[in-house]
Amino acid sequence: MGLLFTILISCIPLVVLAWVLPEKWQLLPVVLVTACFLAVVSPISFVILLFTTLSSYAILKYSDRLTTAMLIIVLQGSTIFIFFKLEYGLYFNLLDGRLLPLGLSYYSFRQIHYAIEAYKKQLPQHTLMDYLNYLFFLPTILIGPINRFQPFLKDYRRRRWDSTLFSQGLERILYGLAKIVILGNYLFSQKVNAFALSLLDESVWLATYIQVVKYAANAYVQFSGYSDVAIGLSLLFGFKVTENFNYPFLAKNIADFWTRWHISLSEWCRDYVFYPFLSISRKAWVSILMSMFVLGAWHEISVRYLLWAAIHALAITVWHRYESSSLSKKMSTYPIVKQCLGIFITLNFVILSFILVSEKDLSASLEILKVLFFLN
Repeated sequence: MGLLFTILISCIPLVVLAWVLPEKWQLLPVVLVTACFLAVVSPISFVILLFTTLSSYAILKYSDRLTTAMLIIVLQGSTIFIFFKLEYGLYFNLLDGRLLPLGLSYYSFRQIHYAIEAYKKQLPQHTLMDYLNYLFFLPTILIGPINRFQPFLKDYRRRRWDSTLFSQGLERILYGLAKIVILGNYLFSQKVNAFALSLLDESVWLATYIQVVKYAANAYVQFSGYSDVAIGLSLLFGFKVTENFNYPFLAKNIADFWTRWHISLSEWCRDYVFYPFLSISRKAWVSILMSMFVLGAWHEISVRYLLWAAIHALAITVWHRYESSSLSKKMSTYPIVKQCLGIFITLNFVILSFILVSEKDLSASLEILKVLFFLN
């Protein structure tokens, strides 16, 4: 929350400058403040972002071979991302005990997107300053979503003062803060948690299930709340950033869930992992598995997240098989039953899968699953 409020306070004068300065310089203060913010809070992140931004732009601009340039940038971004995700830097005493560089997961994937779109010749004409504006955009630098370059540049060139848009931005920020503070920090983290603990003597199963539901609900309101703040701040600057959540716990099936949860990351994996692997392997299950592995690694490169990704990949594959089965056709004659049953099964599957990543190790997750399935 401390970093979030720092960003909010920093954006107050930046929003004013973004509308009163000459058009050419309106986002320059945002770039400078973002750079200073990272340099103070996470110097290693500032160095990485500045180096990769300048190098990726130069490689694409001055290289005669787009394929080679694209591969170099993708390899550069992936190597840095994996290096820090695996925390190799700690073993070589390079990180001085620091956590993952701030914003690395977001700006690494933005740069890979930029390189691939350049390779596909889908990028409009732009300058280095346009690229800096995109990557050093304070509202989305730390908390996403993984917005894309083309819509950002389009908004930048067409942005005009709109009081309605500005008002929507303020409302969205308040909405996000209410999610984080009231629902997340107070209701789920304190009240629901205390209620679950009070039930331990009466029913271990019910207390455990409530704790599992609390974790999933809190993860949603916290993550979506931060996304709401980022989207709201972007609106204040005149940018319509992509939505990141769309009532995911009302998903009718697991595939539908991944079109509603962390939408910007899901769509990134669809476009840059699923479709390329599908064109190579011609097998949907391989593409689904690789997409989920990348999605899991984005959060953390560990056994628990890879297992979580594999389980979701299996669920999506099974659901696609079910959709083409005779049972699905029979269930379609009872649309309300099918929909309600689908929501119930999907919700509980997602909640139970979160057990794998909510605990520090798999043995602790296994103990919780034993309780819930009466195996203890």
